[in-house]
Amino acid sequence: MSGLELPGDVRVALSHAAAYGLAAILSDAGTPGVTIAWTPALDSRAVIAAAGRDSDAMADLILDHARRHAQGDSWTAATTLATGAAAGTLSPRIKAASDGDAWAALTRARRAAIDAQVARRGWLDLALIGALGEPAYWRFDAQGKGRPDEGASRWEMKTRNRGEDFVQHRLHKLALSVARRDAGGVRDGILGATAEDEVGGNAPDSRTATGLAGPGPVDNVLAWCALWGLALFPVVPRTGRPSETAGHGSARTHGGPRRSWFHLPVPTRPVTLSRLETILASEQLADAAAAAATPGSERDLGVRSASEWLLDRGVGAIVRFPVGVFGSASAPERRALLGSVERLAQ
Repeated sequence: MSGLELPGDVRVALSHAAAYGLAAILSDAGTPGVTIAWTPALDSRAVIAAAGRDSDAMADLILDHARRHAQGDSWTAATTLATGAAAGTLSPRIKAASDGDAWAALTRARRAAIDAQVARRGWLDLALIGALGEPAYWRFDAQGKGRPDEGASRWEMKTRNRGEDFVQHRLHKLALSVARRDAGGVRDGILGATAEDEVGGNAPDSRTATGLAGPGPVDNVLAWCALWGLALFPVVPRTGRPSETAGHGSARTHGGPRRSWFHLPVPTRPVTLSRLETILASEQLADAAAAAATPGSERDLGVRSASEWLLDRGVGAIVRFPVGVFGSASAPERRALLGSVERLAQ
């Protein structure tokens, strides 16, 4: 299987997201025929193939992408005071606005930032902004208290202690970090030759992975690509319940507590970015992942049909990542735990 083989582990969500993000960055830069696949070995790795792009060319495109977003006029640097503190204008989880006027001011700021991306035809930027979701001004609990976090993507797992938010304090900081490297340093990062976690200070408990892997240093180039991989997971706002996020599922079985998980496909033959997006958002992938949590359900006709649909599209297995919750109730830390690989029956 030719192409660039990324470092990582198929059981770690960061490995998938980094492959998605790199493919999206290459495609957005005009690279034709970008595909993603996983090697068949036990230590399966993601492989990105792109016509005419070797690792040096890919590094150049990643570096250019990071440098554009490290600029002071980038949407990743934009902040608003609508909530009483300088928060990332396009972060989906920030301090709740105090009243209707504050919500209106935040909405205007968000729309202006989005309109600027439309004007410059920043399609990947718009895809990520949309996939992150937005503060849910429409959500309230039974007591009438606002639940603004329920409009955000479940994949956005930045802890909010000290008032931090995803776009300002993680995405933009990674842009600055990657932009400081030269092309060789970026290439070493995507090849796994280095593991420089400047944002996390190379600390053993670094949270640079932002919930996509356990605590520990993560090369900032891989983390940058991984956070852009979230652009492939659309969010559907709901009025009566939290927004739905592609690649996320939950269930309550036998009267026990509700369990949540993330689920991702493992294509065993190259798939295009467009094909991958349809798979990630598909009901079939969600059904197959839910069935993996229920013994005996693989015999169900609907589950078999979903498995056949995925196999026809090159998916040989799925990975389910339990969602763990750590820390305090006021600033919980959600994390995709080590996943289990479920092979689809032929």
